[in-house]
Amino acid sequence: MEGKVRKKRIRIVVPVSTDEWNAPVRNLLEGYKDANTEIDIVNIKDGPKAIECCYDEVFAATFLVREAERAEQEGYHGVIDYCFDDPGLRAAKERLEIPIVGLCEASVHFATLLGTAFSIISAGPPDCAFTDIKDRLRLYGFANECASVRSVALPIQQLEKGKQIQVERLLTEATKAIEEDGADTIVLGCGSMLVQTEEIQALVAPVVVPGIAALKLCEDLIDMQLSQSKRAFCIPRRQSGEQA
Repeated sequence: MEGKVRKKRIRIVVPVSTDEWNAPVRNLLEGYKDANTEIDIVNIKDGPKAIECCYDEVFAATFLVREAERAEQEGYHGVIDYCFDDPGLRAAKERLEIPIVGLCEASVHFATLLGTAFSIISAGPPDCAFTDIKDRLRLYGFANECASVRSVALPIQQLEKGKQIQVERLLTEATKAIEEDGADTIVLGCGSMLVQTEEIQALVAPVVVPGIAALKLCEDLIDMQLSQSKRAFCIPRRQSGEQA
């Protein structure tokens, strides 16, 4: 294949067993995708209804990988693992030859290009979210660049219904992160925090919206004809009796 793909087909897998986020995610990303990008949004058929802790993440991971495999088999050019916990991401990178991008990995990479210290404003139970996010930052090598992790302290399934409260708490926590923690960049720590730029324009720091970051990174990888290295993410050997 030479040059850019004329049409980029990207499957976005929301790794929860409800379709309530499919339409809101589409509404957000349609305004940011390239003209030649076609996005398809699916959720998993089994698993948790929300991912708020490590247990939920592991529960969802296998179903996410299966959906990602299906996307490759159906001729998609890239996949987005649409959860800030990046469930099953490394396993999917091993299995797939097309690029797959997670929300957290894309967001923190963008954040380090924009400043020297980022803070993550998450959702859900603070204790669980904080531990999981900090573990992931260590894995990705960005723990030292993270000024703090804070939360709007709303259950994920209440984020859209409580949109006004979400935005108010986000502005409050982001301001504290900037003024008290020394952050110069803010990362939204949940794919369900579907905040528009105009809602947070009062902040004096760039804000990385994870779904948008993952979409643009995935598009660029497809255009550049790049995917995860098989020296780093070796294709797993199929086990006896495993379905192809």
